[in-house]
Amino acid sequence: MNTGLEKEFDLSMDEVNSFIAWYENKQSGTGTASFAINKHDNNKGPFTSRKDYVIFDKILTFSVDEYSAK
Repeated sequence: MNTGLEKEFDLSMDEVNSFIAWYENKQSGTGTASFAINKHDNNKGPFTSRKDYVIFDKILTFSVDEYSAK
């Protein structure tokens, strides 16, 4: 984030690909200003759903670390 804030998410490859497609489309001038990331099993509390919204113009870099589930 351009504020120095770093966030880390555990996403499926489908979710990673959706994020990258959103980012590339937004960079080309189409799409929404934000992207919702589902927190899945990190859903603490009485909520039925929790999402973090990432704002396009606040992203400086992102990385994808892939691992195999054993």
